[in-house]
Amino acid sequence: MTNKEIAKILFQIAEILELKNSSDRFRIVAYEKAAQIVENYPIEMKELYVREGVKSLVEVPGIGQSIAEKIEELLKTGKLKYLTEIEKDVPASQMKFIKVPGIGPKMAIKIATELKAKDIEDLEVKIKSGEADEIFKEKTRNNILRGIEISRKLTGRMLITDALPVAEDFVKRIKEIDGVKDANFVGSLRRMKETIGDIDIVAASSEPKKIINEYIAFPGIIHIVTQGEAKSTIIHRQGCQLDLEIVSEAEYGSLLQHFTGSKEHNVALRTYAQTKGMSVSEHGVKIGEKLHTFKTEKELYNFLGMDFIPPELRENRGEIAAALNHRLPVLVEVSDILGDLHVHSDWSDGNMSISEIALAAEKLNYEYIVISDHTVGLGIANGLDEKRLEERQKEIEIVQKDHPRIKILSSVEVNIKADGSLDIQDWMLEKLDIVTASVHTSFFQEKEVMTDRLIKAISNSHVDIIGHPSGRVIGQREPYLVNWERVFKACSEYKTVLEISSFPNRLDLQDYLCQQAKNLGVKFAINTDAHQAAHLQLMRYGVSVARRGWLEKKDIINTFKLEDLLRWVELREN
Repeated sequence: MTNKEIAKILFQIAEILELKNSSDRFRIVAYEKAAQIVENYPIEMKELYVREGVKSLVEVPGIGQSIAEKIEELLKTGKLKYLTEIEKDVPASQMKFIKVPGIGPKMAIKIATELKAKDIEDLEVKIKSGEADEIFKEKTRNNILRGIEISRKLTGRMLITDALPVAEDFVKRIKEIDGVKDANFVGSLRRMKETIGDIDIVAASSEPKKIINEYIAFPGIIHIVTQGEAKSTIIHRQGCQLDLEIVSEAEYGSLLQHFTGSKEHNVALRTYAQTKGMSVSEHGVKIGEKLHTFKTEKELYNFLGMDFIPPELRENRGEIAAALNHRLPVLVEVSDILGDLHVHSDWSDGNMSISEIALAAEKLNYEYIVISDHTVGLGIANGLDEKRLEERQKEIEIVQKDHPRIKILSSVEVNIKADGSLDIQDWMLEKLDIVTASVHTSFFQEKEVMTDRLIKAISNSHVDIIGHPSGRVIGQREPYLVNWERVFKACSEYKTVLEISSFPNRLDLQDYLCQQAKNLGVKFAINTDAHQAAHLQLMRYGVSVARRGWLEKKDIINTFKLEDLLRWVELREN
């Protein structure tokens, strides 16, 4: 059983406990925290367990004896008696309702007991027919309907953070097979979209049958759907489908391009080719009766008179014209990132000490790391007030002496209240190196109200960055309504940065909004919002959003050298 599978069960226990008895917050929070730790832990629980059994599991910070024993039972049997027992006390309908984004345990109970909805379909009917009008306000009813729609859209789709490791592992194994010239995953995953359906892989080889036979024997495969001469479809143990197609080396570049580009990109490419008397297909480029094949995508694009178009840009947002005119952006790379500006320590809700954060950042060869804990106004356990901020600063100064290779900067993630004001006083913000402000409450305000709220925070001279700007949580909460043009113009005017959150279920700001904001002169920061060491590795996903948004190194402030970053912050505040 994988960490993700164990974490899913721990989250499920927390939800059931809240359905049973929402007053037992200590146990609920313990399971939620343990689930988060397990899901993102860099070592598989089964590997730890092999070492010294339950003792090794208890040594994981945040995992107590009771939960460690439950993890042991899951690893040994794949089942959990405790989960079966507590599920009996909760109606099945309530369990279904909490799977809908935006419906928490309390609302699920109300839906089942007061509205008496039998299932999600019945819930939708009752809301649309007006039966729920006296139980839920209009805004709540709309949010429930929105959540139902989101859950339907995401059925069968995976977050990129779940799909990419599986795809990379399979591609690596395929490349190691004797006779394979090249291989890569394609489709929306190669374009680094936030969610994907199936994983598609293409490989170049003159021995397709041999490759397929070795492919279907890979570890992790639980079912072979189809097995042909040059194609095969399998189901992975994580529940995703993988499709492999083998082609000749001569046609590999054409097929790779065809299956990577979005439908819109490929249509635009074919349309352009037709104006030049050419026909583009997955087999190559045809001029008259002659078919030109390509071993690489670069050869294909160059043959059409274009620069190579990076996979992330193949969405028909102007990339073909830019490639023809040699005006494609030089996209930001993970190696360009010199520091993470949004990391939580154990001074608020993080699991790392400041010393542990510094050590983890040094391993990534960062020049600087920013400790950005929550402030007390949000209600987060251990949120910082002015007094504790001063105490934390003393610890930062002590740790800094032990880590001279990296600069530890002091920050907070301050809450933007419903009226746009901040939940900590300006005189304290003045003492910090960098300040991030984020919306954490009142997500469903009217469009102009939310826009004014954001702009008020943007215009505050102490606010350097707006965190996870649209507030969306993939599969759980839609972005709030905002007049983005007004927000982007305000950011440009006040030189306030917009964050691109690398956290898997956020990936916020969305790529097309990044492109729009860039065109209005806005700068960005790509951060992880890390709460534990493993989260720092998520930076690649934020970079992929930036690349899809046409962003370059110069657009990202945490590609700046330390002295340039501090100078930039000082200049924008004066």
